[in-house]
Amino acid sequence: MKKIFLILIVGLITSTFGYSQYVDNALKFSMNEYGGTARFVGMGGAFGALGGDFSSIAINPAGLGVYRGSELVFSPGLSYNSNSSTYIGNTIDDNGYSMNLNNLGFVASYDLENSDTRWVNFNFGVGFNRINDLNSNVQFQGVNNSSLMEMFVEYANATTTNPYDLDGMYEFLIWDAYIMDFDTTANEFYSEITDIVMNDPNNFEINQRKIIQTEGSISEFNFSFGGNYAHKLYIGASIGITRLRYDEFASHYESETTGLPIPFINAFEFREYSSTEGTGFTFKVGAIYKPMEFLRLGASLHLPTFYDLDQEFHNEAYGEFETFTAEPSRSQVQTYKYSLNTPLRAVGSIGFQIGKFGLIDIDYEYADYSTMKMDDQDNSQGVIDDNALIENAFQKTHNIRAGAELRYGPLYFRAGGRYSTSPYTDKTINSDYKKITLAGGLGYRVNNFFVDFALSQTSVNYNMIAYDLNSIYPNYINNEASIENKLNNFILTFGFKF
Repeated sequence: MKKIFLILIVGLITSTFGYSQYVDNALKFSMNEYGGTARFVGMGGAFGALGGDFSSIAINPAGLGVYRGSELVFSPGLSYNSNSSTYIGNTIDDNGYSMNLNNLGFVASYDLENSDTRWVNFNFGVGFNRINDLNSNVQFQGVNNSSLMEMFVEYANATTTNPYDLDGMYEFLIWDAYIMDFDTTANEFYSEITDIVMNDPNNFEINQRKIIQTEGSISEFNFSFGGNYAHKLYIGASIGITRLRYDEFASHYESETTGLPIPFINAFEFREYSSTEGTGFTFKVGAIYKPMEFLRLGASLHLPTFYDLDQEFHNEAYGEFETFTAEPSRSQVQTYKYSLNTPLRAVGSIGFQIGKFGLIDIDYEYADYSTMKMDDQDNSQGVIDDNALIENAFQKTHNIRAGAELRYGPLYFRAGGRYSTSPYTDKTINSDYKKITLAGGLGYRVNNFFVDFALSQTSVNYNMIAYDLNSIYPNYINNEASIENKLNNFILTFGFKF
């Protein structure tokens, strides 16, 4: 069952060979990185019991009740994403930069201390926080003893003997680009590559290169309300409208080696292009209780985000031949509409305020990724299968965030971090997956103006396979690529109080 559990696997494997790309994307679209203001990021996103920062609304909307005045903040940023990949003993690196706007927020505070109640103030907030960065560049290559063509030929022969009845997104493109042919005598599909594999499998070798480039982000637009009751209890609620944009390009390239030339064909490439956009909505509610002046306890509940997503995708096949040049084969652009429900989240927090000199916060967040659900208009069998895979592949996760802030005059020094357990079950190739974030930052505040800077690095290690021969050869052991990813965020926040 290894074949069904990959991280950034390309669509040609997923939709054709028994696994769905949508299962992988469901996890990608459900995981929150909680970007935002430099103060928030510099403390590792640990703000559930503190509040008083616009990005804390993403963790606990009761943090809005802590505000005692109005505020305007915006946070531009720069991301640097690096990947180191090891595949069949070969290690290569890839990286990329992207500019973004991490946060923009406005808080309006209304003083109630002159009222006949014990309510101190009521606050309203509107703005957005960036909650996930989907930019990545992954590349791995090596000399393998198997080929993706084995899967194309196997599935073509299992489908039909008429080339025009082949899958128009996959096997038909390979046939139409002259990479695979049909033997009218044997009444079967074949390629020169698979013929060599069958004749001498122990001595077969071929160069392989996989490239996966992704761009996009998820941002949450918040409309939040918070109140302060007797400086003891802070409550809040938030309606979130989430905007998702995700583009993916995947290329699988194979070429003959100098030690084993392949008759007729020198190389082939299969490319996939996919673009997904959509919106979702969620609701969050939370409270912060201050039993003692130095102690704060926080709790919040996040309902699932309910997404409606639109996807466009198409594929291309290219062949390089010894005696002629062939035109590439391209599929028509396909569209697909579906919905996704992310997991429910629960957050518990404890915070300490050390006079006017420092803050400490620790958050615990629970999410069960096996509860993700997808659907489409037809309640298709593919969606039913995907939901079954989700229940089998994913599990409960536990996320710990901790952060501290120290003040020295107008200067603020911050540090924090986060640790997340694996969302994958022990049935997957990524059961040892782990994610760690380390962060730090500086701030300067004077009168009604402040500026903050933060740097964070999120590290995650995971495994991928280029394609899954185990799906057609049950005893075959796939070669895995080991990926080390580091996402570095540089954030600058400007804020004004009034």
